[in-house]
Amino acid sequence: MFNKVKNWSKNRFKVLLSLAVIGATFTLTSCLDDDNNTPLPPAGYVLIYHGSPDAPDTDIYADQNKVNNFPISYTQGLSYSPFYIGERTFKFTNVNSLSSFLQKDFMVKADSVYSLFLVNNFDNVDAIMIPDNWGETTNETSQFRLVNISPDAGSVSLEITGENTDIVTDLASLESSDFQEMESGVYDFVVKSTTSGETLVSATDIELRGNRIYTLILRGLVSATDEKTKLDLQLVTNYTNF
Repeated sequence: MFNKVKNWSKNRFKVLLSLAVIGATFTLTSCLDDDNNTPLPPAGYVLIYHGSPDAPDTDIYADQNKVNNFPISYTQGLSYSPFYIGERTFKFTNVNSLSSFLQKDFMVKADSVYSLFLVNNFDNVDAIMIPDNWGETTNETSQFRLVNISPDAGSVSLEITGENTDIVTDLASLESSDFQEMESGVYDFVVKSTTSGETLVSATDIELRGNRIYTLILRGLVSATDEKTKLDLQLVTNYTNF
């Protein structure tokens, strides 16, 4: 059983916003005005990731408010940003266009944390939002999960090279495993098909550090041969607890 992220103060969420990073290409944007002289309204916090292999670069709107400053390409996204609570309409458009290729409503609850993924091939593009409920970390441990957004990999398992048991089993497409505690160290990960047992993709020398929250994203296409859209793993640091 993991402790859920709840009852965090706005000050701690501000720290989260300043520290959450998804690689050097990610941009932190805010959907609420942050005036130090005005109390902030209740908010939920959403990380957004572009995981549709053949979808175009996109602008993203929450209701009528644009939330990105730069076009978001495949494998890029936005770190945690505050959103007004309630049912929010997220709209994905071509860059500099007001016409959406996807529009979907999601419920955002106060002091809750989510990851929103643009998924599937463009002809069947969709979005999913997953609650981010992680446990405590220490200097020697992190929290870690796998998210499967590959359109054609099917159900998968995740194992660590040299260990006898899977750390994630039978994870279907468009699903996330629970966060689990991982000791600090360097890992070799292998993703296998649950159906065939075939190795689909692997990643070596992946360092997990203490006091961090990680998401390992399985994205891309088994059927692709080009470097951009082929099946691959991407490690995202959701949060660092300094």
